[in-house]
Amino acid sequence: MKKILIVLLMLAGICGGASAQSLGDIFGRLGGSTSGNSENTEESTGSSLGSALGSMLGTLTSTNKFAAEDLIGTWNYSSPAVGFASDNALKKIGGAAASTALENKLEPYYQKAGLTSVTMTVDEQLNFTLTIKKLSLKGTISKDEDNNLVFNFSAMGKIKLGSMAAMATKSGSTLTIVFDATKLMKVLNAVSSVAKLQSLSALNSLLQQYDGLYLGFKMSSKK
Repeated sequence: MKKILIVLLMLAGICGGASAQSLGDIFGRLGGSTSGNSENTEESTGSSLGSALGSMLGTLTSTNKFAAEDLIGTWNYSSPAVGFASDNALKKIGGAAASTALENKLEPYYQKAGLTSVTMTVDEQLNFTLTIKKLSLKGTISKDEDNNLVFNFSAMGKIKLGSMAAMATKSGSTLTIVFDATKLMKVLNAVSSVAKLQSLSALNSLLQQYDGLYLGFKMSSKK
């Protein structure tokens, strides 16, 4: 219980005072970065996320233009997902084929770290529960004007902890969500003791080989 409270306080510190801010703004606090022009940061983050979305792998029917209500149901981990901050970053690793190979390469790292247990449930009131092994994060989910997914976290369903945005595409019963890899790993490292995540160091080492990488999950729903 004590560890869970520490994680909640950590989230409050990361997300406190945030209102549908970009993923980079939220995670930037965790990394301790406070320098630079915030407006420029928001613009560059939005641009990077948009580029990452354009680099996402998936079928031609994948789109970010879906309603939050389309997420109602239970989503289970299917496989790792990657994207890149720019087309140049994607070209540096060899293009889409190499990106697919990287996703396949990540699978055993995800298994070893315990990330293959990720699930997300969304009810008809758009309340979500995101579970990573022993840790469950709750709140409400929505879409912003840029079609980002916005996770509005809360403690015990009442105390607002702030919001985080993530790029996502959906194709039928497949949902793909990616985050800036460096910042996502900082969050996973921060909650690893509660979530019982292991061997994150190996995954960290692998990810350091790639610039402009976005990392996340492909999830499937049986609804």
